[in-house]
Amino acid sequence: MSYLIRRAQLQVWGPKPAGAEPPGDGERLAWRLDAACKHLPTELFFPVGHGPGAQAQTNVAKAVCGACSVRAECLNYALGANAQYGVFGGMSEEERREVRRRLGHRYELAARRLEESA
Repeated sequence: MSYLIRRAQLQVWGPKPAGAEPPGDGERLAWRLDAACKHLPTELFFPVGHGPGAQAQTNVAKAVCGACSVRAECLNYALGANAQYGVFGGMSEEERREVRRRLGHRYELAARRLEESA
């Protein structure tokens, strides 16, 4: 397993250091329990390269996301965490970069306000 895949896996599913998250984050991330991908290999969502094989893998990952009941929550998580790699909420890293570029500073302000109100 590559370093980037392992790092991304820990970011989403892995163990948390004690005291790393403020109280209430367990509830905020509870959507992960309903994710369609929770029992699938993490590597599926982190294709390597940009060739036909990687594109086919991305399409399979997006198909899993398309049938997921928590797709919006996953995408919001990825945008808020600035996930640089992989497929989250049915979007590749390039697609999420485009969303962030379009939303720009407005998204950062909205995310900050949501965190403050939680």
